[in-house]
Amino acid sequence: MVVINYAKLVRSRPHRPVNAKKPVPPIPYRSDHNPNAHSLPLLFLVIALVAFATPAWAKSDMRSTPVEVNGDQVEYFEAEKKIVGQGNVVVTYKDIRMTCDKVETFLNSKEATAEGNVVITRGEDVLKGNKIVYNFQEETGLILDGVTKAGVWYGGGKELKKISRTEVDIDKGYLTTCDLDKPHYKLQARQIKIYLGEKIVAKNVTVSIGKMPVLFFPTYSQSMNDDFPNVSLVPGHDKKWGTYLLSKYRYSFDADTKGSLHLDYRQYKGFGEGLDYTFKNKYFGKGYFRAYYMDERDRVQHTEEERWRVQYRHKWDIRPDTIGILEYHRFKDKDFVKDYFYREEFERNPQPESYVSLIHTRPNYSVSLLGQKRVNRFFTEVERLPEIEVNVKNQQLAEGLPFFYKADFAAVSLNRKIENSDQDNNAIRVDTYNQLSLPLRLINFLSVDPYVGTRQTFYTRQTQTDEERFRGALYSGVDVSTNFYKTYDCKTNFLNLNINDLRHIFIPNISYSYVQKPTLLHDRLFEFDDIDTLDKSKAIGLTFVNKLQTKRLEGDDLKTTELARFVIGTDYLFHLAEGDRFSDVSLDLELRPYSWLFMKQDALYDPKWKDLKSLNTDLAVTDPKDKWRFGVGHRYEEKFSSQVTAEAEAVITPKWKCRAFGIYEFKGSELKEQEYSITRDMHCWEAEFTYSARDVHTFWLIFRLKAFPELPFKLGTSYYRPSTGSNN
Repeated sequence: MVVINYAKLVRSRPHRPVNAKKPVPPIPYRSDHNPNAHSLPLLFLVIALVAFATPAWAKSDMRSTPVEVNGDQVEYFEAEKKIVGQGNVVVTYKDIRMTCDKVETFLNSKEATAEGNVVITRGEDVLKGNKIVYNFQEETGLILDGVTKAGVWYGGGKELKKISRTEVDIDKGYLTTCDLDKPHYKLQARQIKIYLGEKIVAKNVTVSIGKMPVLFFPTYSQSMNDDFPNVSLVPGHDKKWGTYLLSKYRYSFDADTKGSLHLDYRQYKGFGEGLDYTFKNKYFGKGYFRAYYMDERDRVQHTEEERWRVQYRHKWDIRPDTIGILEYHRFKDKDFVKDYFYREEFERNPQPESYVSLIHTRPNYSVSLLGQKRVNRFFTEVERLPEIEVNVKNQQLAEGLPFFYKADFAAVSLNRKIENSDQDNNAIRVDTYNQLSLPLRLINFLSVDPYVGTRQTFYTRQTQTDEERFRGALYSGVDVSTNFYKTYDCKTNFLNLNINDLRHIFIPNISYSYVQKPTLLHDRLFEFDDIDTLDKSKAIGLTFVNKLQTKRLEGDDLKTTELARFVIGTDYLFHLAEGDRFSDVSLDLELRPYSWLFMKQDALYDPKWKDLKSLNTDLAVTDPKDKWRFGVGHRYEEKFSSQVTAEAEAVITPKWKCRAFGIYEFKGSELKEQEYSITRDMHCWEAEFTYSARDVHTFWLIFRLKAFPELPFKLGTSYYRPSTGSNN
């Protein structure tokens, strides 16, 4: 089937093709012709539909999506079932659109030969060339002197082949993320395969900046769904490392098997090599292996030492309700990660643990098996070889009964190993906690939940003797909660606050808890975790939550927005050695009057000594047009620290932006950390120069492709805006 746009047919009779048989003459169209002439295009359309129609039982183009051809001049050739278009030609088929200067389209095969400024688009994928032979139905074709755009990539060459709907092959072509006719850089390759929406793969790749070749790779692969580049080079200078170059090459065998190779040079330390390897298997889950080796030749300390680390993580979804997890971390020495991976790993987890865990979860209970072994002698750890735990979730005892029951059962062989010592404190512990509760709803708005519980624990050893002992303790308490709210008729846009009514919500919660004096005091037990520090306690817990909400127009709907949240909580403790008293009072305040302004403050106050133990304040402001952002935070810890952290980032011009970060410690009047960077936009990539001063002075220069903005190395420090209470 063909649809011809008559309004765009030329007014003059076109030249008849050499092999054309009985071409249908173009129908001149004039807006000022007589009324009776209107029937001519309609009559032609009816005749064409009848003439070209096939029986209903035949396989024909009538049942398929039509090809639509528009242009300054369009002709149809009946014998060949062919359309020829010239001048501002537009061909559409389903979600495919072709523009060109001239096209010849065969209706039966849906194949077109287009010439002159040919552009084919489908979604975000684009094909361009001087001449393209293209099959709309199969979405295959040949492009001469062409360029294709797939995601952020541009690929070009003398000959491009579209093998299928999702694959484009280029022989002796190039890849780039630069959209200029003469790209700033190219990845020239002998063979390129572009898997649309997935990845690009190139072989025998030479990276050129301008006309200068700088790197060579036997093979290069890059996912189209990844913000990290496959090749990263970060040069810099550090007081401890000297001048350095950190390089990383990411490889991929397939979608489920990939990794990275590291080759780093540090002037004062020597060369370092590393390997990362990740895999995923539908039968055995996914794993992550990391290894790094340094034949360290310290030019400052004049020492030579082999240093390394090996890590492995594995997660296996054995069944929908059963999961297995393994982690293994082995280091040559205690400071290796701190010296070489401080920001990436040490700040987040300075002492990772090695363990194997198996967890089976059901709607009413869960069972877990844990084996934890110390593998680094220079760490103090508690080994659990093994620990078996059963957790029964809070559930109704029987239909018709108002009682609820929950329980925890655990048996574990514990061994506390002291760093760099042969001293072991070990014991076998069997522990069970059982609780019975009776949740009630009184006078429609008051929730009351009384409970009683007991903890029974068996130990094979004590601190002073190997005698076996049982310890028992009784728990009891009640939780009482309710909520009140009031809505105020208040509509105003004062200071652009966009207030549509205000609702105040007040949620008080009062709880009473009592733990009987255990039959075995905690000072006679090894301290492995919180279970072993159990002691007599009696307290009333008080928590008061206040929320202020409004409705704001988002699109066509009014949606609830939280403007403020304030939480205050404390415990009143009984029968302490120093007498009854309130425990520390915690305060948590959040304000969000605008989408671009956020403030959070939390504090801990000791009412006994009338001391402010800690105070943290954060303020974050972001320009709605994303031209600048500013964040400042204050951290106060009594007797230890009072410091301000601030970060500011601004776009100076469309090509330049800058950032500054700093931490100032008032106790000691010291600028503990500072970092400054300036970034230059260079069309398809950015150049960033950064200076950092912490314990040492560091400089680094980063060239970052805008198509892949993320770095695999964590180099700088940033001020992170705290999460909101609603997110928590």
